[in-house]
Amino acid sequence: MQSTVPRTSPGPRGVSRDVVAGLFLLLLAAGAFVACLDLAIEDAGAVGPGLMPKAVALLTAGFGALILVIGLMSPGGRIDGIALRGPIFVLGAVAVFAATIRPLGLAIAGPLAMIIAACADEGVRTVEIIVFAFLMSVLCIGLFKYLLQLPIPLAPLLLGY
Repeated sequence: MQSTVPRTSPGPRGVSRDVVAGLFLLLLAAGAFVACLDLAIEDAGAVGPGLMPKAVALLTAGFGALILVIGLMSPGGRIDGIALRGPIFVLGAVAVFAATIRPLGLAIAGPLAMIIAACADEGVRTVEIIVFAFLMSVLCIGLFKYLLQLPIPLAPLLLGY
């Protein structure tokens, strides 16, 4: 007779979430640290441009190592599969925003990216996300374009700026 209790103990059916999370943070930290190797920590006796990114990379590596050790020492939740819907839509939204911000401007690229990112959730409600994207875009335009006066194109095809 088989048990119907969910399997959470260590076994061959999957890898611990903590182990995967710790390894991911360690890889992320290593990549960030390598990316900022050319930046100086100290510049003419003052704080240099490399101090903060290197410090954050080291802190991330420390937390990753801690999570990895915890995952190796305790039986945690197991990962039997990987859901790709969320990461694909969120990374896709970032890519679409990066590709459309200059030619289309913040007024179009912003809501477009938010709508795409919202598709990461299976229960997305179309009307709600369109209203949310519109309101957030108005807020972002007011903040970045007018309050902070950043040189972000608003809608070059429609308004010319």
